[in-house]
Amino acid sequence: KAKYIKEVCQVLKDKYDCDIPRTVAELCKLKGVGPKMAHICMSSAWNEPSGIGVDTHVHRISGRLGWTQKECKTPEHTRVALESWLPRDLWVEVNWMLVGFGQEICRPVGPKCNECLNRFMCPTGQNWTPSPKKNPSPKKKPSPKKKVKE
Repeated sequence: KAKYIKEVCQVLKDKYDCDIPRTVAELCKLKGVGPKMAHICMSSAWNEPSGIGVDTHVHRISGRLGWTQKECKTPEHTRVALESWLPRDLWVEVNWMLVGFGQEICRPVGPKCNECLNRFMCPTGQNWTPSPKKNPSPKKKPSPKKKVKE
């Protein structure tokens, strides 16, 4: 990635007068930049919601919640499906909202459905049952602080 960053910086300096492109198509021509990052750049840099930035979390959670008509195989298919019904004024915040949710609660392996406020309206959460093999982990006690010699 460091190599991409150096190359992209030179392209931005030479071709865009040290700025970034103003279109998704031009952004995607930069090495290492795909549709997700291009759409996020458009909303962050130019305040233009050109599309939903769909990463692995948005892709997974949209499928789990049944937000797509059919199973989407790629993040790009998920983006098109979400944009077909989600109001444009929510396109920017849906990525930010679902990324954190996907990292903390709706994880790819071992989702915390028992802690999720959406459990009763989520198809995955409605089918969730606690694992009989796992006992709830006890609360960890803080480790005693070691004295530092002066």
